[in-house]
Amino acid sequence: MATLLQDLRYGLRMLARSPGFTAVAVLTLALGIGANTAIFSVVKSVVLNALPFAHPERLVSLAAGNDFANSVTVSFGEIEDWKERSHSFASIATYRGWAPVLTGQGKPEVLRGARASHTFFPTLGVRPARGRAFLSEEDRPDRWHVVLLSHAFWLQRFGGDVRAIGQTLTLDHAPFEILGVLPADYQPLLFSSSSQPPDVWAPLGYDRSQPDACRTCQHLRAVARLNDGVSLGQARSEMTTIARQLSKEYPNDYPPDAGVLVTPLRERLVGKVQRALWLLFGATGCVLLIACVNAANLLLARAADRRQELALRITLGASRRRIVGQLLTESTLLSVMGGGAGILVAVWGISLFARWGPADIPRLSEATLDTPVLLFSLALSVLTGVLMGALPALQTVRRDQRQALQEGGRGTVGTRRSQLRNFLVVSEVALAFALSVATGLLLKSLFRTLEVNPGFEPRNLSVVDFDVVGPQYKNDEDVVRFEREALDRIRGIPGVEAAGIVSTLPLGGGFDRRSFHIQDRPLASPTEAPFVDTYFVSPDYFRAMGIRLKVGRGIAESDASPSAVPVALISESTAREMWPHENPIGKRIQYGTRNEKKPWATVVGIVADVRQYALDSPATPQAYFLYTHEPSDFPTLVVRSSLERAALMRAIEEQIWKLDKQVPIVHPWGMQQLLSRSLTQRRFTMGVISVFAALAILLATLGIYSVMAYSVARRTNEIGVRMALGAEPGNIQRLFGGEGLRLAAIGITAGWGIALLSTRFLRALLFGVGTADPLTYGVVTGTVLAMAILACVVPARRATKVDPMVALRYE
Repeated sequence: MATLLQDLRYGLRMLARSPGFTAVAVLTLALGIGANTAIFSVVKSVVLNALPFAHPERLVSLAAGNDFANSVTVSFGEIEDWKERSHSFASIATYRGWAPVLTGQGKPEVLRGARASHTFFPTLGVRPARGRAFLSEEDRPDRWHVVLLSHAFWLQRFGGDVRAIGQTLTLDHAPFEILGVLPADYQPLLFSSSSQPPDVWAPLGYDRSQPDACRTCQHLRAVARLNDGVSLGQARSEMTTIARQLSKEYPNDYPPDAGVLVTPLRERLVGKVQRALWLLFGATGCVLLIACVNAANLLLARAADRRQELALRITLGASRRRIVGQLLTESTLLSVMGGGAGILVAVWGISLFARWGPADIPRLSEATLDTPVLLFSLALSVLTGVLMGALPALQTVRRDQRQALQEGGRGTVGTRRSQLRNFLVVSEVALAFALSVATGLLLKSLFRTLEVNPGFEPRNLSVVDFDVVGPQYKNDEDVVRFEREALDRIRGIPGVEAAGIVSTLPLGGGFDRRSFHIQDRPLASPTEAPFVDTYFVSPDYFRAMGIRLKVGRGIAESDASPSAVPVALISESTAREMWPHENPIGKRIQYGTRNEKKPWATVVGIVADVRQYALDSPATPQAYFLYTHEPSDFPTLVVRSSLERAALMRAIEEQIWKLDKQVPIVHPWGMQQLLSRSLTQRRFTMGVISVFAALAILLATLGIYSVMAYSVARRTNEIGVRMALGAEPGNIQRLFGGEGLRLAAIGITAGWGIALLSTRFLRALLFGVGTADPLTYGVVTGTVLAMAILACVVPARRATKVDPMVALRYE
């Protein structure tokens, strides 16, 4: 300990004697360590931390199907079948989204809600902080009018008053008794990347007699808890067997290849974002490694300046181990100081993540500098100090000490020491190149995504939802009459070009996929029917959205007449897949199962494909039917208008409330905003990694500059001799500039190899571009070379300013 304290005191004095060197090294390390600490905090909260439920390792997600990316839902009938036959689960729970309208408290308001089976909260191991949870007898179609409040909603609406329990809320024009309040730290399972935590929870209230409870009505999500002693593999094997049995017993409800996805709940929640987070963590690792290389180069130069001092210490009896220890202590001091400054960088970085991070990163708000993160930062700082100090220390003690004592103050640079510094520069250039290539590929992917035609014209297009609920809208005819009158009024607003209604908005986060049947084309089994995205629209919807008609005619107002023959439009993808060699115009189609007895509709036109899920997702088969066939009490209104959006929204509210003041209007968006929101994660990942790549190139440039500047300083005598013998300034500039460019060229060559190997892990994040895109590699090569030339210019010009007589006289 006495030796360590002595080394620490001496190291602090040595660092204080070189404030410029210390400041540069600390700042460089602070950027690298701070960025790693911030990203690690996010990765820890999102990916590594246990879910905030009881024994979360026993929780799994259940979904019908075999495709993890597309199979997320189940039906009530399936869940009941699984409960009757499975023995792997202690409990199974289901839940779904809900958007109740709150009335009786001023302006009508659509709340964020959810409906869940009575087993939901016990399955998660969550108990209400106040009051009680749902009872099994309340989870029935005639008893489900009770609610639990989120802690935030309880504080907002009731000021945290415990007397709220037992009161009633009027939701969808029906009284709901408040049973209790959920804990403040409860983290709900969200339904999609765009969803928000629910304000109120009500029982699911299903039984097998309801239309929505059929085996093919997949609109629920399911979570289950494994029985003690049952492994994930055993549960999967049992559910596969059950799925096969059910497909044989109920061939009209289950496809022949029916499957059940049993996925750890953590994987289901973070599966889509953890790849991007690990990519960012790897990028920060590259930045830190480059910062270490830069600091190691600085320490090598510093050790070269102290070679006589260290040689004298060894000559006077200091052991080589003692010298190595002293040098490692100094480098660790530097890195710990850099880590301390990096904490400030990390605090800033975490706040930026929380503010600008995409909504589909779960639990991002939990990222903080807690004890494990601080310990990680400390360990990273110490490890960084040891790594960056090891090479200079070993290089110093292996040197010929007699030669070091005989060298003058500005002697030549040792070949081995120069090779080591050059190797370090080549390494950081290679890493910076590879990171920049990854950035270029993501940037090009973003541009390619932005070039995708969504199938509609988003400019001057506004979107608003409204909810038609209440006793006066019990019949479909009443809903249609209100929506038709509302559309007529909105189209009459000055400045409105077109207005329409749709059941499911493209890029809005929802979907409605239904089985698709063609008349006179029999199927061996109903389960073999293809699925299409189904929309129920008003006649003017296509003009409002700017969706182009390709063949045939559109839907006319006369088609909405009760006596008119049902008509439909299909997309180009549907026409290609369903009628590859014939004209679909005039064909008759039907959506849903045959048992639902939906009316046959005649195809009268083909419209352009629309991107329903995301711009970087392929267009899916689509079919459009009149909204009068299946009226929605929560439709989406699309309005094309040149009016400023706030003025347009006020005018829409005025017209709708003239018809019914109890109809709430929610979610006013511009369609361009929705387009931008669909690219949030891609933009965010690209933006963060771009910052890291820019930082990596900057550090690599500084690395080349420092090596060249040190080379000029150490070769002053040589430069003087050359100029005294007649060398021109251009010759000196080419000498040193050529050395720097040679190092950059070697680094770029090595970077090509690293990039070609590492960018394969980016394949899932790329769109419209390959991992070996020539343009990206060419642009990055030119950029890194330009930065290298810039780094060589100043030292090379400084070399030409050396006075030959001064240099010779110095020696």
